[in-house]
Amino acid sequence: MSQKTRKILWRGTVLLLTVVIFVLAIKALYGLTQTISMQEIWNAIDQISNINIVMAVLVVAFGYLILTLYDTIALKHMGCQLPFHKVALTSFTAYAIGHTVGLAVLSASGVRYRMYRAHGIEAEYIANVVWLVSMAFTFGISTLVSLSLAFNPEATVTMISQLNAQLTDVSASIPDMMLNVGVIRGVGLAMLVLIMTIIAWSGRTGRHVKIKGWRFDLPPATMLIQQIIISIIDLASVAFVLYLLLPHAAGIDFLTVFSAFIQSMILAILSHVPGGLGVFEVTMIASLPQVDKPYLLAVLLLFRILYYILPFLLAVLFFIMHEIWLHTKNNKSQNNNS
Repeated sequence: MSQKTRKILWRGTVLLLTVVIFVLAIKALYGLTQTISMQEIWNAIDQISNINIVMAVLVVAFGYLILTLYDTIALKHMGCQLPFHKVALTSFTAYAIGHTVGLAVLSASGVRYRMYRAHGIEAEYIANVVWLVSMAFTFGISTLVSLSLAFNPEATVTMISQLNAQLTDVSASIPDMMLNVGVIRGVGLAMLVLIMTIIAWSGRTGRHVKIKGWRFDLPPATMLIQQIIISIIDLASVAFVLYLLLPHAAGIDFLTVFSAFIQSMILAILSHVPGGLGVFEVTMIASLPQVDKPYLLAVLLLFRILYYILPFLLAVLFFIMHEIWLHTKNNKSQNNNS
């Protein structure tokens, strides 16, 4: 079997698996919410104060600003000089489109290549930026998942118990040991040890790893730590958006919301479903059973509008404007040369 055929089969398998997960997630979401009317959700949205919505918008803006630091650090690491406003515009456009469209490795990477290339960054450096920001986010969210499992395993037990009780179609596939707090805490601690070992191993100058002919560059430990801190701030800000929109009368603290968000986010990412649609909602509902379902659905709907839809529309506008600017610039260059 040729390498091209293997790639086609792999992509086809991933696409099929994504479709299956999406269908199951939507089916599960329907099963959890079929007794809830849209009127109940609209009524719940009306209960969210305008002040909290405005604060949530500001926090969303702050979160996307934090995301620009991934690209900034990666470019600086490679010695590429680019004004911050150009980095920020490219980073925001890539993340906003990648978050909503899904398959960020393709969508966000394509945006980065197109926009950074127009600013004179070589393709090799752009590929390294994509690798570094992807790895940074992976380290960051892995660290948060391990911390959640190690120090708040009860949140995971709650989520799994709710899924086990409510989604009878998949209950048989969930091992009983995953309801054991000690087991979950052990998994979290093991993940933390592994992450710290990799950081220590990377050392002051970084490492180069070759796997089946592919070379992976691991940056210095200081850079990994910087990126992990950025990831924690980024994801904490996103979780804070949800916290602002949730009813405080339910007595839910930020740590509970943060743990629920991290669990839901990691499952949404692993599903490869665009925006984690369905997967994220099902996990959040299972993770926060103490919140009234109509209100929680209203919060999740508003969250998607603020964090996904509005930034996506703005990013598409920026990208179109960038393409018009690039087209105009190329035409002027051709006219000058002629």
